[in-house]
Amino acid sequence: MDRRKKTHFFRRISEGGEICMQTHSEGVAVPEEKKSFPKKRKKISSGKLAVAVFIAVMLIYPLFRFAVMWGYINIRSLYISFTRYDLMTDSNIFVGTLQYKMLFRRLVHDEYTRQTLITSFIYFPVTCGISLPLSIIFAYFLFKKVPGAAVYRVIFYLPSILPIAVLTLSFKYSFGPDGFVDPILNAIGIDNLPVWWGNSTVTPIMVYVYCIWAGLGFNIVLFSGAMSRVPQEILEYNRLEGVGLSKELFQVMIPCVWPTFVTTFVLGMTSVLTVFLQPYFLMDSASTAPFNTCTISLFIYNNYATSAQGPYLAAYGLLCSVVFVPLILGVRAFLNRFFKDVGY
Repeated sequence: MDRRKKTHFFRRISEGGEICMQTHSEGVAVPEEKKSFPKKRKKISSGKLAVAVFIAVMLIYPLFRFAVMWGYINIRSLYISFTRYDLMTDSNIFVGTLQYKMLFRRLVHDEYTRQTLITSFIYFPVTCGISLPLSIIFAYFLFKKVPGAAVYRVIFYLPSILPIAVLTLSFKYSFGPDGFVDPILNAIGIDNLPVWWGNSTVTPIMVYVYCIWAGLGFNIVLFSGAMSRVPQEILEYNRLEGVGLSKELFQVMIPCVWPTFVTTFVLGMTSVLTVFLQPYFLMDSASTAPFNTCTISLFIYNNYATSAQGPYLAAYGLLCSVVFVPLILGVRAFLNRFFKDVGY
């Protein structure tokens, strides 16, 4: 091969890993050597970083609460329910299912324990069966802006923004000896008023009345928000067709707010296990209150505060949860079968 036409090949591995070839000869075009540059890293925008930090911060509390309140406490309670407290060694001794056997015996033979379950289960149908229909009706009339709607809105919303202790004690003392209810009833000719508190017949009714009144505000807020999201085209069509209020309420509004109804219904079912502060504040003393006002939570509190029955009470609470949680999930699944196409 001619020297002038001799081709020199140089092979070099570039930083990017490519093999570049150089050719030197007369009259032959030599391709330029490709240069590789390190790839630039994508910078995370400050907006995305702020959103990620916000989400992480907002998840800290619910995750911590789930891990502590649900995970640790329930696992600890499950362990304690299979033990017995020994005063001699100041420790818990494993006894198997003894606490559960004792619980079933008390449910059969002890009227107070049995009445506690009955009272707790009565709270749900009484409060939800009356509170939810009233909440839907009141929310609908507030939505239609009836005369005096602004005043009614304040009256209904007030119980939902006051602390439960203030609300409960205000209701209690209003019906007390120095309250304003008895003088008003006496002024309109109603005499021989009963003793509102401490009466095994009247006191449970007063507790139910309070729960209904206190729950109206929160439910009305939820239903009002759901009704405000109903498309205006549907309401305008009803107005042009001359649809009455009752027909619009039952055939349009209730189907549209059905997801909210399911949510409030399920929350009402959970009150069977969580009702505590209402009867606690309404009674002068939890230990001397009528036995038919005691709920599951109040029963556990009273016994745990006055005696060392931790393992037995752990078994009691876990048994109620095991029975009632699947019932709540089943009812929720059943209610969700209605009005599946509602997406407002």
